Amino acid sequence: MNKFYFTLLFVLFCIPLNAQRNLFNQRYDEISKDFNIDGNELKVYQNQGKLIIFNEEKHKTKLAKKLLKSRRGKTRTIKRAYYNLEYEVIGKEKIPHYRVRYIFIDKNKFETNEAFNAYLKKIRSLLDDVTFKSIAMQYSMDYQQNVGGDSGWFKQGKTHSEFFKKATASNKLADEIFEFEVPEINAYYFVKKTHSKQDIKEVLVVETKVKK
Repeated sequence: MNKFYFTLLFVLFCIPLNAQRNLFNQRYDEISKDFNIDGNELKVYQNQGKLIIFNEEKHKTKLAKKLLKSRRGKTRTIKRAYYNLEYEVIGKEKIPHYRVRYIFIDKNKFETNEAFNAYLKKIRSLLDDVTFKSIAMQYSMDYQQNVGGDSGWFKQGKTHSEFFKKATASNKLADEIFEFEVPEINAYYFVKKTHSKQDIKEVLVVETKVKK
């Protein structure tokens, strides 16, 4: 049996872990809603330059810290040799974020249901005696494997909708481990609730390039 699992792991993890790089990077269509900006006004800003969101937990540069402290309408300038980059704060809100640990299993990598179910059984057998982080580092199948399945802070508009709905269900307790499937992407997840919901400050800025 141990030989079976070793062979299975070797085959699975020789495959690049790129199956769901967009799990927390979905097309973001809720900027207008999250930052309380009229859709037409947002289009005007989009025509002026590039829209960028800075998050107080994820972005720690000097520029990000200054912008996060700035009021709406404030502009910060970064000087370059032949042009300046101007960052105008056009929105500022505290937005609900969530954080979990998870183990992602790509069902496409199993030739039979027997092999898939054996993989699930192996993970379940470890949950009582091994830390979730350690199991994720060995058995998860995406790019968060190396950090023990830590999702980092994520929000609704940027996260796959079905994963978000199930992973952030309000009836789950702290440190509870639960499982679910997302058939649309042929994915199966073990999830551990590690953090409570947190409102995190974000600023929306428009970046424009100004010639000197």
